[in-house]
Amino acid sequence: MGESIYLAGFGVSLRVKKNSFLIFADGNKDTISASKVQKIVFLGSGKGVSIDAIRLAIKYRIPVFFAYSNGYPYAMLFPVVAVGTVKTRRAQYEAYNCDIGVELVLGILKGKLRNQANLIRFFWKSRKRTAPDLANRLKENAEAIKYLIAQLESIGSDRIDSDFRRKVMNIEARAAEMHYWPSFSLLLPTGFSFEKRVKPNAKDPVNALLNLGYGLLFMEVVKEVIYGGLDPYAGFLHADRSGRESLVLDLMEEFRQWCVDRLIIKLLSIRKLRPEEIMDGPKIRREIVGMFCKEFEDMMGSVFVNTYGEKRTMRGHISAQVLRVKRHLLEKEKYRPCIFMW
Repeated sequence: MGESIYLAGFGVSLRVKKNSFLIFADGNKDTISASKVQKIVFLGSGKGVSIDAIRLAIKYRIPVFFAYSNGYPYAMLFPVVAVGTVKTRRAQYEAYNCDIGVELVLGILKGKLRNQANLIRFFWKSRKRTAPDLANRLKENAEAIKYLIAQLESIGSDRIDSDFRRKVMNIEARAAEMHYWPSFSLLLPTGFSFEKRVKPNAKDPVNALLNLGYGLLFMEVVKEVIYGGLDPYAGFLHADRSGRESLVLDLMEEFRQWCVDRLIIKLLSIRKLRPEEIMDGPKIRREIVGMFCKEFEDMMGSVFVNTYGEKRTMRGHISAQVLRVKRHLLEKEKYRPCIFMW
């Protein structure tokens, strides 16, 4: 499925030679064939790109993202052919006002909570002998989330209205605030603290890395949504808001835990980074951004197994879920969330 080009350093530029991209950074030049690239990301300011590089990306249907240094994209460039079909989008809009949309929301949230519980169990398994007290707390939180999943499955409605959204969002919030994020905090190495999620303008390293990771994940999901012919702005779980890609945020919910949260715990533990090594004032240091992007890309190309026994790269699982959403909307096929083995 190709690899991503991340341009994070100051003064980096992207040019073209025949059908290859030339990347100039820190006095070095790298070459990569356009046929091997699946997306291009510019992170932060101080970058250069030629018109020929943009044209080559469009020729090979490679999306180009321009993002802030925190990972959130402020502009996206796609070929004009990537607009999908009218039939798919009509089915998407109609599903919001019937049980098809309700089933999709419940499926996505079930997948999210199951993946939260399974990620906690994943770390519980490795802590049973080395840290039994911590392991017990992790196990209790995983079991509590499992109980909330049962409550979620008992909610019924024939359409997505304010009462339905209030009920499901309440369960989602309880799982996150009372059990998942406390477990995540317990798994961080000494020196790192995490009290709650801070989304915009996070100053602490953990929230800053979470925001960066979710920004990178957003780009992976929006690419599949647009090329899949769906409307990224017409979501089901996340309410409509001008300029917000609600469907993309919906589909990210099943992947945040294993794509980003797990990666951050791993990186902070294995690389033994200190908090002061990550932040440069209010921003993540450029070298840390570059390192994180590389680790994220390696993870996206790694094979994971879901509970249905399907072995795919993480990028492949995301693509498969978009297809499942389309089949649910168009063919009324029951939506199966992507739940990873622990």
